[in-house]
Amino acid sequence: NSQTTTLTVKAAANTADSTYSCAITSNEWLVSNRQTNVILNVFSVLFNDVAAPVSTEQTLTCTVTGLSQNTPVTWIGPDNSEISNSDTTKYVVGQGNYIFGSKSSTLTIKQAMLATLASSSQFKCKLKSALYPTHSPDVVEEMTLTLLKLVIEPTNKELETGTDATISCIVTGITKQLDAVVWRKDGTDVTTLSGNNYVVSAGTFDSNFQNTTLTVK
Repeated sequence: NSQTTTLTVKAAANTADSTYSCAITSNEWLVSNRQTNVILNVFSVLFNDVAAPVSTEQTLTCTVTGLSQNTPVTWIGPDNSEISNSDTTKYVVGQGNYIFGSKSSTLTIKQAMLATLASSSQFKCKLKSALYPTHSPDVVEEMTLTLLKLVIEPTNKELETGTDATISCIVTGITKQLDAVVWRKDGTDVTTLSGNNYVVSAGTFDSNFQNTTLTVK
C-alpha cells in the first residue's frame, strides 16, 4: 500500500539548503499535482591532515558549518573504536559551542597516548543530523595524523685545506621556524663572528624541515 519515489541530487548541485516539491497524480484518489515539500539541508565538515611532534599533547579539530541544529560529534580512533569521553588519561573530547549553525569539536591526544601511536594514524569524526535523524545518514570524515620526531642530520665533509667550506645541519620533525641557531667551534660561539671568517645562515623553515649552514672562509 505504499510507493516511494526518489530524487537523487548530484554532488555538484547539492551545495546549499534547498526545498524541493514532490507532486503526485492519482486517479484512484482523484488527485492531480498534489505537492508536498521535501527539505534538503546541507552542512560542511572540515577535518584536515595534521603533522605534529610527539613531544607534547596534540589537539585535532573537526569544524562543522551550516548545521540546522546542534548535534554531537563522535570521535573514532585508529583502531576504529569510538573514543570515550571519560578516558581522559588518553584523550579529552570537547564538543565545542554551537553558534549560528557552526561548531568546532576537538580531540586532545595526551602525550602518553601519542607515544603509542604509529607514525601515521587515522582519526575520524562522525556526526548525524539532529533535526532529521530518521532519514539522514552518518557523515564520517577521516584525517591522517603524522607524528614527527626531531632529527638533526649533519652534512660532514672533507675538503682541501685553505678553501671556503659550507657545512650544514638539516633539522627535520619541526612545524615552525627554529627559535634560535648557534654554531660553535670547540665550544666557542662563531655565530657572532659572521662576516669575518664565518658566515652563518639560520635557514628558512619549509615543510617540516630547516637547513642551517655555516660557511668557513
